[in-house]
Amino acid sequence: MSHKPLILKLHELWNAGDVARIGAVYADDFVAHFPPTSELPERHGLDGVAQSIVRIRAAFPDWHEAVDDLVEEGDRVVSRYTSRGTHRGPFWGIPPTGRTITVAEISIFRIASGRVAEQWCLVDELARMEQLGGILERPGGATRPSLELLYEVSMDVEAHDVGPTPGGHRRIVVVKGGRVEGPRLRGDVLPGGGDWVLERSDGSRQLDVRITLRTDDGQLIYAAYGGIFHGAPDVMRRILAGEPVEPSEYYFRVSPRFETASERYAWLNRIVAIGVGRRTRTQVAYTVYAVG
Repeated sequence: MSHKPLILKLHELWNAGDVARIGAVYADDFVAHFPPTSELPERHGLDGVAQSIVRIRAAFPDWHEAVDDLVEEGDRVVSRYTSRGTHRGPFWGIPPTGRTITVAEISIFRIASGRVAEQWCLVDELARMEQLGGILERPGGATRPSLELLYEVSMDVEAHDVGPTPGGHRRIVVVKGGRVEGPRLRGDVLPGGGDWVLERSDGSRQLDVRITLRTDDGQLIYAAYGGIFHGAPDVMRRILAGEPVEPSEYYFRVSPRFETASERYAWLNRIVAIGVGRRTRTQVAYTVYAVG
């Protein structure tokens, strides 16, 4: 009797996210093994499988495993498959990027009593993290910079179209207030800041953002964001119409710099930061990282 149909059913289960059918595929005492260098923990029992499926589909709701090859010998089946998904939720500390990743995987499954009892898995983790932006190249052998999540900021805004001026098409986006949440920085975005946006001849928008943060412990921080926003005309129309638009459909990057007199937050004066932006008709949000 061939065990290949069982492994195909296993991949279908992960593709559908159907945790209710785990017991029909996996043994109660199932164990998954990963290389010692892997960041992935061993997976034990049906609960461990369920948690893994829920976790991966929370980060990649369209997760899909396409089987490229199946080889069977005795009670073992080797599956070579390609996993794909769009990054919509946090994954290993990386906030959603909107990127679609493709990862090569190979697993050896041991079958016992008609269910999968054990798995040995190899995942191309380097390719996965590179595609998510978690690893940067090292040109010329230089020290590779690292990225540390600084904060998430979301602001309510109101846009005013000044129109074509000698310098370009000017728009002013007024900040009505917002919130900053991060590991070392939490507080409010005070009303009154804004973005003095200039649309250039190539359709890209040059950003000039200035906002004031008031931390939960009462300190003031001035933040100035340079950056670029570029989206196709149809993307901009949909955003301004209030339609949902995925961040992957446009380019929105910023490079904030900070000024503060607070001793507690003086470290902000001495860092370089970059951010990835998201835009709706009434809100602007950034995920901001400190560059190490």
